[in-house]
Amino acid sequence: MEDLISVVTESSRYILPVIGAIILIYCTFTLLRHKFPSPEYAALINTKTNDVHELTFWEISVGRSNVCDIIIDADMSVSRFHAVIARRRKGWTLIDTYSKTGSFVNGRRIDKKTIIENGDTLTFGATTFRFQM
Repeated sequence: MEDLISVVTESSRYILPVIGAIILIYCTFTLLRHKFPSPEYAALINTKTNDVHELTFWEISVGRSNVCDIIIDADMSVSRFHAVIARRRKGWTLIDTYSKTGSFVNGRRIDKKTIIENGDTLTFGATTFRFQM
């Protein structure tokens, strides 16, 4: 029995690193082979200050918190985590994250995820942005 245990232990010292190397090589080739599409260029432009916020990620958080991608700290009517703008197959969407004052697309309050188009106005609290692609 001890001979069997020593054979298994001795062979696993060589077999497990080889299996690990094979898995690592396979994962590397899979990542290099698959090209992830970059998100379509889009931006939010503040209608009062003309500040441009480029939407460079697949999901962008909007709010007063310092951890948000687009920080609107001058407007106290904006919630800390107010909304999320996300790139999906059908285009860019706006999702309100149950903010107190709500999110608006072209002056209409949204209650579910809404597809946004080029030229739409997005309002968070008292701050309005123009969506541009």
